Amino acid sequence: MVAAEDKRDSKSADDEKEIDLREYIGIVLDGWPWILAFAILGLLLATYFAWKTPPVYQATSLMRVEQSQNMAPQAFMEQQVAARGSGIRAVSAEATVIRSRSVVGDAVDDLHLRVRAQPAYFPVIGEPIARFVTANFKNGVNVPFLGGYAWGNESVNVTRIEMPDTVNSASFQLVANENNRFTLLTRGGEQVLQGAVGTTASGQAPGIGPMKIFVEALHAKPGTHFNVRYVPRPAAIGSLQSKLTIVEQPQGSGLLNLTLQGSSPAEAERRLDSVMTAYIQQNVEKQSEQAQRRLDFLKQQLPEIKEERDLAENKLRDYQTESGTLDLSAEANSVLQRLTNIDQQIAQTELQRQELLQEFTQQAPQVQAANDKRASLVRQRNELQGQLKTLPKAESQLLQLRREVDVNNQLYTQLLNTSQGLEITKAGITGVSHIVDSAYASSGKIAPKRGFWLVIGLLAGVVAAILLVITRALLRVTVDDPNEIESQYGLPVYATVPFSSWETGSANRKGQLSLLAVNRPDDPTVESIRSLRTSLQFAMIEGDTKFIAITGPTPGCGKSFIAANTAALIAQTGARVLLVDADLRRGQLFRAFGVKQGPGFSEVLSGDVAIDDAMQVSGIENLDLLTTGKRPPNPAELLVSRRFNEMKAGLESRYDYVLYDLPPILNVTDASIVANNVAATFLVVRSEHSTGHEVDQAIRRMHRDDLKLTGAIFNGLRVDRRRYGYSKYGYYAYRY
Repeated sequence: MVAAEDKRDSKSADDEKEIDLREYIGIVLDGWPWILAFAILGLLLATYFAWKTPPVYQATSLMRVEQSQNMAPQAFMEQQVAARGSGIRAVSAEATVIRSRSVVGDAVDDLHLRVRAQPAYFPVIGEPIARFVTANFKNGVNVPFLGGYAWGNESVNVTRIEMPDTVNSASFQLVANENNRFTLLTRGGEQVLQGAVGTTASGQAPGIGPMKIFVEALHAKPGTHFNVRYVPRPAAIGSLQSKLTIVEQPQGSGLLNLTLQGSSPAEAERRLDSVMTAYIQQNVEKQSEQAQRRLDFLKQQLPEIKEERDLAENKLRDYQTESGTLDLSAEANSVLQRLTNIDQQIAQTELQRQELLQEFTQQAPQVQAANDKRASLVRQRNELQGQLKTLPKAESQLLQLRREVDVNNQLYTQLLNTSQGLEITKAGITGVSHIVDSAYASSGKIAPKRGFWLVIGLLAGVVAAILLVITRALLRVTVDDPNEIESQYGLPVYATVPFSSWETGSANRKGQLSLLAVNRPDDPTVESIRSLRTSLQFAMIEGDTKFIAITGPTPGCGKSFIAANTAALIAQTGARVLLVDADLRRGQLFRAFGVKQGPGFSEVLSGDVAIDDAMQVSGIENLDLLTTGKRPPNPAELLVSRRFNEMKAGLESRYDYVLYDLPPILNVTDASIVANNVAATFLVVRSEHSTGHEVDQAIRRMHRDDLKLTGAIFNGLRVDRRRYGYSKYGYYAYRY
């Protein structure tokens, strides 16, 4: 049994979830006007921004980074390779160097990118219009009364601005004149200088000082304004860096793929070529500088080595002359050859160490490697020198002199060859990197992608509208089903009235009664009100005269519409009916019948006019009308006066029905006063307008005041709504 109950509860919960989902889908479908409007708005905004955004083009190039050339002797190159691994410069490091401020800064200076000049466009729409005209027409357009703005095919090329070093940035206006002349103004309109295209113009700028400007080209109608800016160098460098992308493709190949964006294909190509040229030039200059430093070091050492060689040769010659010894034994020659070789290596290592100290510190691995090698060679030399003690003194002395001569001679010859090699290498330095493909930009722009923007704008508009519709429905929980009134509030619904555009006044015609019961008697809304009339006539009220009050929780429920059409339909049956506009504050029934506002109900209650004099003919047989009359300052006091009861007593013998159109029950107390003196009171609840809280408070108010609330009239049911539960009321739209 418990399992069966759990199963039913689970099924009920699932049904409730399904109902909620269908209801939200219905809310979205019913909000199609909002969705359509927002979709169109999003499409228009996306179109505007896609049209307004300047086109962006991209230039690409390919560069190869090769192994760094070494200007040191071959022996030291072997040490350096061992210390640095492969000896190939990291490609990622080279990519960082290319994007560095020093390289990009040279390109900025070469292209004069600190100077920015563009036409002055009309706000908001001027730039896209000018771009469209430039792309589709050879000549510009003239727009009356908007002189000074650019409307297409205008251009200026300012290649140089010179100002004092203390000035980092400035803004000007350049005005085109006749005969290729121009005037430069400050942003405040003060004249700085006048000049001609193709020549350097000089002037005195207020607050800046002396300045010069060179305009290479100017194409515009006289009077056209251009905005000229001189931006800080870091800003110009940062702007170019942000548009430059460098990627190694494929990884580890040493090939760098460079891309750079610009406002035109030619501009993108020119800027990318300038960046690559600046990088290669700096690379060549750096290698040339290194080669020159090594060359200077060698040239400084050569005279000293030559002098030491000559001195050693003189000492050997003098010794041989004095001693008469001309040659060495085989054993001495062997020791001499080995010592000479070691001394030569020691001398080369020392030169290399001195060369390294020009670039590195004593703690550098390269310097430490040279120190270790020298120490090892010195130990070997000391061991060989121990063997000299076993030789005769004369032979030992001769060996020492011969060794010095051979070492100095070989060292001098090697340094001389190295120096000459560096001279040749320095003259042929081309850099470790070279351009494989120069910059190229296709004619197709990469941005903005207008189709993508339009899709995004359309989707954004639709999503925003859906969120708005659902949020609006969630924030205002209205009573949308007449069954809710009976099930939740225990109030019987005596009529469900479908929505009619006539009720909102959209179908009214000037000069005729704006009553649906008169003008469109076959409308489904009228049929629903006829059912209310039938209930009133046969089942609801006892007594000779039926006093009926119609009110609503808040304004806008359609109570006056219900009251007027119900009175008209009852009068068409032959019953005598009086319709009283008891809303003394904002009553508008006189407009529906096309009569004067007064004298009326307020004058009768105040005793200024007799009721017979206040009655007006409605234009419908058997239906009289008592309008509000002049709006009193104290309507509640008038309604509780004895004249109201006297008027009611006088009406009992004259009419079969007296219908009161009351003000909203929650807004003022007037409705409670009148409802206390009638036989039946109906609460008009409007679909998608009245909230559950308002209905609940209205019922509580009437119960608190001990008023008889007969039932509810559900007004404005939209049978065309797709929300779940509405389809079962589709028969209200049937015609027979």
